[in-house]
Amino acid sequence: MSAVRWIAFAALVAALIATGVALVTTRHDQQRLQDDLAAARAALEAGDGPRAAAIARDVLAREPALGRAFGLIARAEDGQGGPDATRARYETAVRRAPRDPQVRGWLATDALQRGDFAAAADQLDALLTVAPAQRKPLLELIAQLAQDPAFADALATHLVQRPQWRSAILRATTASKLPDAADNLHGALRAHGALDAQDTARWIDGMLRDGRWGSAYARWASGLDGAPARLPVPWNGDFGRAPSSAGFDWRVRRVPGVLFDRIETGEGRHAARLRFLGRPVANTGLEVPLLLAPGEHVLRLRARTEGLRSDQGLEWRLTCSDGRTAIASGARVREARDWVALELAFTVPEGEGCEGQWLRLVNPAPRGVAQTLRGEVHYADIHVGT
Repeated sequence: MSAVRWIAFAALVAALIATGVALVTTRHDQQRLQDDLAAARAALEAGDGPRAAAIARDVLAREPALGRAFGLIARAEDGQGGPDATRARYETAVRRAPRDPQVRGWLATDALQRGDFAAAADQLDALLTVAPAQRKPLLELIAQLAQDPAFADALATHLVQRPQWRSAILRATTASKLPDAADNLHGALRAHGALDAQDTARWIDGMLRDGRWGSAYARWASGLDGAPARLPVPWNGDFGRAPSSAGFDWRVRRVPGVLFDRIETGEGRHAARLRFLGRPVANTGLEVPLLLAPGEHVLRLRARTEGLRSDQGLEWRLTCSDGRTAIASGARVREARDWVALELAFTVPEGEGCEGQWLRLVNPAPRGVAQTLRGEVHYADIHVGT
């Protein structure tokens, strides 16, 4: 068993014991039963298992429906009669008190230690509901455990059923900064055919944030339907498809005063159209991630305008994925009633921080009133070559 999993087991047990002490209450039962259960817990915490079990059994004799007493008995007699007998007591307890976090925690830990990851996934999912105070650390622990491919596959099988906490678990793995966890779980869901477009987009974006552009591109490209053997750069540069705002497709960000759509330009061809409503605009919201090798490249495109009123027109800007290193800007258009061809030669630098690049359409005018834009600009046949 890996060190990572042992650490997760220990943390899980500690968290759930703390949670159980806080949550194992019976406020809706009679006061005397409450007091007796409290006495049983106190005996258990003091290490007097026989007395705790005796009190809990007395409570059950008076109120058989009080399921939490079964959990106290199971904990008080933990280990007695061997592992099978102990497990049977906890399984009885969870049937009678399904919202007891300590019982769920014991069963989850036992299942993990036995390698029964399917059972563990069920119990961990239930714990996210019955132990709300521990939800955040539980999600972090699940992300740690997903570093194990076998656990990730069992968890994915559980998530195929789309339980309540599916999205929270997926978000936790992408936010965990544990690449293996996110890749194992999302990859397993994709293998099950249960990774939808939103899940995939979040997964790919997580890789981009972590600087894993090569892995992000490979995972994104492998999920494309009907893609050619050699993918154009950028993808969908002819705007033959509506931008998905995901992966290495065009991103259309919401910007006040800017409207985006696609238009037909004849013979089945398309172009991107941006309409400006007379407000100051710095970044138009149209951008696309690229994965270019170090060296010389040329951006080529066609553009035209309709009634565009701007101080300095619009231009394309390339930056490295580190968000700090500028590569180039240009291919500016200010007024072009007919289609014009534009080019921008640039060099991608070597070294860390430029494994990927962002291509964005921006307004180069100074901040303020000078950035006010009205009218339309159309772009078509955008591609990067040598």
